[in-house]
Amino acid sequence: MEDTKNDLRHTLQSQDFGLIFDAIMAHSRDGLFVVDKAGTVVMVNRATEKMFDFKAGDILGRNVKDLVTEGFYNPSVSLIVIRKKAAVSLIQTTRHGKRILSTGIPIFDDKKNIKYVLVNDRDISLINSLAESLHPEDLQEDGFHMDFSDFGVAATELEGLVVKSPAMEKVIRTAVRAARFDIPLIITGESGVGKTMIVRLIHQLSERRNHPFADLNCGAITESLIESELFGHEKGAFTGASATGKKGLFEMADKGTLFLDEIGEIPLGVQVKLLKFLEKKEFIRVGGTQTISIDTRIIAATNKDLETMVAQGQFRSDLYFRLNVVPIRIPSLHERKEEILSLAHFFLEKFNKEFKTYKGLSAAAESVLLEYSFPGNVRELENLMQRLVAMTEGNTIQVRHLPDMISGQVESGAKTPSGPRDYQEKLSDFEIKMIVDAVKKHGSQRKAAKALGLSQSTLSRKLKNSALPHIIH
Repeated sequence: MEDTKNDLRHTLQSQDFGLIFDAIMAHSRDGLFVVDKAGTVVMVNRATEKMFDFKAGDILGRNVKDLVTEGFYNPSVSLIVIRKKAAVSLIQTTRHGKRILSTGIPIFDDKKNIKYVLVNDRDISLINSLAESLHPEDLQEDGFHMDFSDFGVAATELEGLVVKSPAMEKVIRTAVRAARFDIPLIITGESGVGKTMIVRLIHQLSERRNHPFADLNCGAITESLIESELFGHEKGAFTGASATGKKGLFEMADKGTLFLDEIGEIPLGVQVKLLKFLEKKEFIRVGGTQTISIDTRIIAATNKDLETMVAQGQFRSDLYFRLNVVPIRIPSLHERKEEILSLAHFFLEKFNKEFKTYKGLSAAAESVLLEYSFPGNVRELENLMQRLVAMTEGNTIQVRHLPDMISGQVESGAKTPSGPRDYQEKLSDFEIKMIVDAVKKHGSQRKAAKALGLSQSTLSRKLKNSALPHIIH
């Protein structure tokens, strides 16, 4: 360990250590909290301030004993570390009821005396809530067991997950269980329901979590290139091929997970090669002769009815049954209305932080959202909340601020739009209206693009492709 530390010192300049340390303190998503040997707080990062809801100035220079007495949190892991002279992990509760997994690590001087204690904090309130909602007694059947540590490694994927309905409880329970078994999977559901989030959750809960995660939208690449993209090619394999050859996504995800989104778009010829890989874990690059053996798990997703495609000869039945070992269907948002308001509030909080605003929904607006069918599912709801936070004057979002396509559908009792094209057209109109409103409000495309989180070129292109090319620049 000492040799490694010395090697690092030779590699990095002293000022680099400072730059790296400052970056860690500023941008780490975990809380970092440092006290000296007497328990006096000497350093706090931004994540800790947010997690415990205090300002660094409120606690720097103060003893953690006083902070516990005043109810900032309880108990103090750093005091226990100082007493035991050893690393300690425990769950602290903040004054607002958050549950924090805190790990205190002693830092010793040359005489083996404690000089500082570094505390790493992670908010597990969401993880705890999710674990409780999944009925642990069900998860432990047939010897299956899962605890906090299993969810902790997937904290990022869990951040945007709202589980308030029996339907989503079933999805998460199945996903968590399937993650433990190294089998291929197909995730089905309408566009925008959150299939990618579930796939990433499965990867993070699997034994492959420390290896690559690669993904490909099979519907976003031409048929002629998809085989090369997946399996790679040798030099000169086709016109435009790399002069040195290229690894495909299967090789890049070796020992990890390859996510194939919109798998129904894969041409039949490539399906044969994919099936061969699933059976033998080997393939040949385009234009090559050498068999390559790798260990990559495949998880696929689609919004199409693959069974119908099989019946129509558009998707191989043997590939379908090989992939569909454990079917996971994510219900549309209108099938889990219990989650609409929780998701809306989650996205409101997200965009309020991003735009430094304090917008909230009126009771009437919430009622309208509950009645709306959300044909675009969770993605549509997220985009709507972003638009409302960015464009609504005042801090309360009223029914009049909602797009006509939402309030109008609720008032008329209309169901989902007539078809995908109709929905896409309405969504495009909604997006253009949002951009136009932003340009009018901010006075220029540049400022509007910044407010909406778009590049100016993207915003300009969308306007040029619309029926409103005359909008101000």
